[in-house]
Amino acid sequence: MDRMGVLVIEHWTDFAGVAVYRIDAGDRRAYAFVNPRPQATAQGAPGAYHPDGSGSGDLRDAGWPGTAWRGRLVPDPHLPQRPLRQSEGRYAGYFVSATALQDPRFPRTSVNAYLDAGRVPYLALPQAWLAVEGAGALGDFVVVRDPVGGRHSFGVIGDRGRAMGELSERMAGDVSGQRAEARSGRGVPGGPLLYLVFPGSRREPAWPLQAAVIRAHGERLLRAIGGMATLGQLAESLQDQW
Repeated sequence: MDRMGVLVIEHWTDFAGVAVYRIDAGDRRAYAFVNPRPQATAQGAPGAYHPDGSGSGDLRDAGWPGTAWRGRLVPDPHLPQRPLRQSEGRYAGYFVSATALQDPRFPRTSVNAYLDAGRVPYLALPQAWLAVEGAGALGDFVVVRDPVGGRHSFGVIGDRGRAMGELSERMAGDVSGQRAEARSGRGVPGGPLLYLVFPGSRREPAWPLQAAVIRAHGERLLRAIGGMATLGQLAESLQDQW
């Protein structure tokens, strides 16, 4: 356990081979982990998945073709055994891709109901991890940082993913400084990333939120445990995870 001022870092648990650390700074608590090989997700983006595989995401990630697409793609109300395809607009013909965090103002068949991975900085965490007490919930705030390059991104837990710490394309691009695409891996940070999650921090309603609100609230949460200096301290303390 490291004590740096009032900041206490201690190993909490391991999940899917990832060591997770509790951060205790008095009234505010958080947890951190390192992902040495970050991946991006296109979930929720209107241009994520096309039947011919031309979207920004990999169709295999959506579970199509196959039986694992439910929960990733929206069923067609008229042909529920098949995913719904958009009927108009720039992405006509593309599947409607879903995220677990949704906008209640829109019907589930609308692409507007979901977090657009290309526009919204969000983090996807496995459902089994979110079921752990203290792991947080959809809508909780997060910050992800490249400890080498120094770039960071504030976001929310927006989806249930397959790996610990999948980044939306927007979050991946914010951290890398390049436009990110999930399918090709272009613009996705290639080195280890530091993740800091604030469980219990979600607002009500959890969505929709403007980008400026996400950043401002994330900054307030980070200041409560020492601000940007804390990210540097965490990186130094967890450097054996790189």
